[in-house]
Amino acid sequence: MGGFTSQDNLIQNITTNGKFWRLDWNKLFNPTTAAVGGEWHTLFRGGGNPPADAIFDAGTNLQFQSVFDVTTSAGAMQHGGNVGANGDDFKVILNASGATVGATTVPGVLMLVDVLGWHRVTTVTTATAQSTVTSNTFTASSSSGLLLTYANDWSNYQKVRFTTTTTLPAGLSLNTDYWLVRVSSTTARVATSYANALAGTVVAYTDGGTGTHTLTCRLPRYGDGAGVQTFFFNPAATAMGAATPNLLLGYTNAAGTASRATPTSPASPIGKTAGSNSLILHSGATAAGKYGPFTPQQAGDTGVRLIQTIQNSVSYVSGTYAVAYVKPLITIPLTTIGVAGEREFLSQLPSQPRVYDGAALYWIYYSSTTTPANVSFVGHVDFGWS
Repeated sequence: MGGFTSQDNLIQNITTNGKFWRLDWNKLFNPTTAAVGGEWHTLFRGGGNPPADAIFDAGTNLQFQSVFDVTTSAGAMQHGGNVGANGDDFKVILNASGATVGATTVPGVLMLVDVLGWHRVTTVTTATAQSTVTSNTFTASSSSGLLLTYANDWSNYQKVRFTTTTTLPAGLSLNTDYWLVRVSSTTARVATSYANALAGTVVAYTDGGTGTHTLTCRLPRYGDGAGVQTFFFNPAATAMGAATPNLLLGYTNAAGTASRATPTSPASPIGKTAGSNSLILHSGATAAGKYGPFTPQQAGDTGVRLIQTIQNSVSYVSGTYAVAYVKPLITIPLTTIGVAGEREFLSQLPSQPRVYDGAALYWIYYSSTTTPANVSFVGHVDFGWS
């Protein structure tokens, strides 16, 4: 039962021990354009509670950026805070609901996902595979703890691993996860856990090591990529340009095998021409190359650990898009206007989806018919933990 030893233990924790959180949410759909039946859209940019994000169309081209529930302007849904000093205790989803009163909005499907990170792509007129930015060399010095200096502005609390040509700075080890505590756009201190990063407890400086040191990003949760999916989406207020490119990734899978690629058979994912704000670009009801909501993975792969290349096969002419890493958690079918779709996850399978400390929770929506811009969705999610 997840982190619970029995059903009695679950009841004890969420009642007597108060380890329970109820989230009531209210989100608006895509603020600019109605959805066509068969499309998936994110609710990231919709207003409401939580508010619209202001992060997914920002940042350096092709650089990996991670996201947490505490990330400024992320617009992620809160889920009751952290539940363990090192995230060891289990937090799970117990119940959830969703509803809408918008005409022609249902039937459809809400899906709750944990967004782990993304790559913003501004070079959409480039038609060859573009390498992502997922690592930097760094130097180490002393400033209230071990201070790293590097080239790119990594996200606060970015999880990383270190390698070196000779000897790492004292306090750092190979094949070990660390979290960056951002000091400036090119400097950060280092924590040994997410909880320590939040608390500002950082590795002390002893020496700077020798040789050339490199930090490489890891997903902040589901670090090995197990169950992690990806999708291309438009995070901007303006539509993409007129084009229908194949949308392709080169990636490392959950088993650690590099040089994996988006399959081209039976058809590569194809982006929608003039894809609107919030659209998952390769979703849609008609023609080959429509996949929703996730990009396909190579046969036998069970998740994406890290993306190495991103490609739109012909120029998208204008706009920006992003590629997100997500872990799907729950789905709620909506069948009738004004009637809530409800799920309980104590006995249904898969049961009690786990929510990690720092999880950045968002809804995406599948439209089976025309979904008007700015239509309202409401609901709740109940969380409990051991």
